[in-house]
Formats: sequence, structure tokens, C-alpha cells
Amino acid sequence: MIVGVPMHDYGCMMRAYRRHIVNTIVECDEKAAFVPALASSFAKRVAEIRVAHSPRAGGESKYNLYQLAKLSLNLITGFSLLPIQVLSLTGIGIFILDAFFSAFLLAHRIVYGPQQEGAMWVLFAVLFFFVGFLFLALGLIGEYVGRIYTEVRRRPTYIVRAVHESGGEQAARNM
Repeated sequence: MIVGVPMHDYGCMMRAYRRHIVNTIVECDEKAAFVPALASSFAKRVAEIRVAHSPRAGGESKYNLYQLAKLSLNLITGFSLLPIQVLSLTGIGIFILDAFFSAFLLAHRIVYGPQQEGAMWVLFAVLFFFVGFLFLALGLIGEYVGRIYTEVRRRPTYIVRAVHESGGEQAARNM
């Protein structure tokens, strides 16, 4: 879901790629690349042929829980800004809820006048304001860092495999 390619099994290492996709992956020179997702981001069409897996004949997997978590984190941080965007949206949501809460407190004070326990609710409103502001600020900083990270990776935006020209354009260019 994060990568945007509906595949059944990203863990299966039996793969076939076209040569230009392999060359593009090699040119990326990323240290923490998740190859199936990277290939899917460069490929025009991705197809999956399901393979029947047999139980392991001998030995055991070398991946422990920590390595699987690290791999998942690589996938999330390398191909999506969604977690940072969720943080920003959470900040906006807290701001909106705080605005309703503050309006309710103001209306309550206007209708019923000042009350002794009202100070605690005002403190909650102020706290929600600052928490919403912090979430939004972290989300915005994360967006900037994510965009810088996207630029630094130097992944090609487009892959041009061929340039087709007519004879007239070629003659004009040679002049």
C-alpha cells in the first residue's frame, strides 16, 4: 500500500526485471534500497506471477524481529512521506478541535458567567492549542526534511529510453 503497487509477496526473491530497470536501480546507488519497491517505482507496468512456496528444507531464517522491523522502517521512510503528513494532519485536527472547545468555553462563560472550575478547562484549551501547534510544526519540518531527502536520493523522475525524431527536426538541429 505504501509503495502503490498491489503485489502479493514482496518477500519472494524470484524476480525478473527488464535490463533498463536493473540499470536504473544500479545507478541510484542507495544504501538502504528496498529493491522490489524501487523497481516498482521505475517500471511502467508491474506484473506478478504467484509462485507456490514449499516449506524450508533445512536451516532457518536469518531475519530476526529487529531486522524485519528495520526493513519495514526502510520501506516506509524510503518510499513515503505519509507518516509525516499524518503528523501534520493530526496537528490541524487538534487545532480544529481546540477552536471548537475554546468557542464552547467562551459561550459557556458568556451564558453562565465565570465559574470556579472554569480555569482548569481554559488551561486544557491552552494546552491543546500548544500541542496542536507542536504537531503541526513537527509535521512541517518533517515535510521539508522529506523533500530534501527526496532530492538528495537523486532518483530519476522519468526514464527516457528513446528519443524519436523526424528527419526535418534532425536537419534543423544540424544547422
